[in-house]
Amino acid sequence: MRERTATETQAVDERLEALLETERRLEARVREAEQRARERVDAARDAAAHAAQDRSAQIDAAARVEEEDDRRTTNAEIARIGARAEEEVARLASLPEATIERLARRVYERVARGEGS
Repeated sequence: MRERTATETQAVDERLEALLETERRLEARVREAEQRARERVDAARDAAAHAAQDRSAQIDAAARVEEEDDRRTTNAEIARIGARAEEEVARLASLPEATIERLARRVYERVARGEGS
């Protein structure tokens, strides 16, 4: 197997960094989706708590439906992100060990400097 040139190594490093950045953005989107879901559920529960007694059963049912919709949406997003992560892990797994170690050192250094999430 031939050695990679500095340009090829840099290109691989850049692609790996782009993959890591994509993963961080996707994780942030999942956290945001979960937070939105929690806020929507909390809002629905607050509305149910303050509703008139004769409407409480209807409001609770609506909150459960909304919560289930939010859960399905969040689960679908998590599944999509998981599938994407599996693809990216497979791509990373095809790289030489030395490249992965070099990337891991670079990520560790960035995190140590407070640049990572």
